[in-house]
Amino acid sequence: MASIDHAMWFHDHLDVGDWFLYSLGSPNASAARGFATGTIFSRDGRHVATVGQEGLMRRRTARNPSDVQPPA
Repeated sequence: MASIDHAMWFHDHLDVGDWFLYSLGSPNASAARGFATGTIFSRDGRHVATVGQEGLMRRRTARNPSDVQPPA
């Protein structure tokens, strides 16, 4: 798994020492790529931040048969 890009936008003041609700969703995942978004809410219900991340997943291939190790 590799992160292609990611970003975080802050919409309001927040106290990083407090609790937050992090609502996560993945609106799209296809062709070895995935996109996830998250919405962060403060304890009092304010929407304080939004995050987005795109990732790439590929199966690792061995260069020669001796590099292949059985799963543990």
